[in-house]
Amino acid sequence: MTGTGTAPAVAAPVAADAAASAAPDAAVETLRVIVVDDEPAARRRIVRLLQELPGVVVVAACGSGREALRDAAAHRPDVVFLDIAMPGVDGLAVARQLTGDDGPLVVFVTAYDVHAVEAFRVHATDYVLKPLDRARLADAVAHARGAVRRARAERLAARAAEGDRAGLEAAAPRFSIRDGRRGHFVPMADILWVESFGNYARVHTTGARYLHRATMERLAEQLAPHGFVRIHRSVIVNAARIVRLQPEGSGQYEALLDSGRRLRVSRRYRGGLDALWRGRAPA
Repeated sequence: MTGTGTAPAVAAPVAADAAASAAPDAAVETLRVIVVDDEPAARRRIVRLLQELPGVVVVAACGSGREALRDAAAHRPDVVFLDIAMPGVDGLAVARQLTGDDGPLVVFVTAYDVHAVEAFRVHATDYVLKPLDRARLADAVAHARGAVRRARAERLAARAAEGDRAGLEAAAPRFSIRDGRRGHFVPMADILWVESFGNYARVHTTGARYLHRATMERLAEQLAPHGFVRIHRSVIVNAARIVRLQPEGSGQYEALLDSGRRLRVSRRYRGGLDALWRGRAPA
């Protein structure tokens, strides 16, 4: 079979036989494998022994390292059962290219134990010596299945965590700021206060300060639905950041923010702040 790659005469019957063998045990997860050995007789024996095991589907049988790399890219197997001593691209070179976060697991099947240390340096999952023993091969498959199961669970958990983060980021409102030639999307919760600065507004956040071209009237309108209130003709504040109001006399107050910043609250705008704190829109 050397040079034939995924020969239909081998791959299709093997997959069917493996599925039939797996039928009595529906709980067994399917393990998609590729067998790589340059000796046809050895390759056929590995395929035959694997197809006797439940849940194992051989998607390709390859006679060279180059075929293995090609078919691994095409079929994306869970495990590659790989001979080491092969002409051209040997098994260790193949393993170095296959192993990785998204690559298949590698089980070396070889007649020589001298490569064992090097095999595990390329993160092989197991190392099975020829002549093959059914029980030892079954143990290697069970070991590989457990590793595949753990890897799948870790990928699912990572995707779920990424989805949660994306959902939270999408749900968190952001404010678009144009600071010079740079655009920034700043979470509303990170904005502390905004002050008038000539024809611009200076936006103070928890991590930076931006100069944004906009009028205070326009900013007050944009920010009001997100819990911001105007406390002075030149200042808009995130009400959630105010920790205390201190009277300063003559109807004036001072707002203390959780950042330590103190801002003057004018008598004219005090009613709007009171209304927001009472949970109703300002009159």
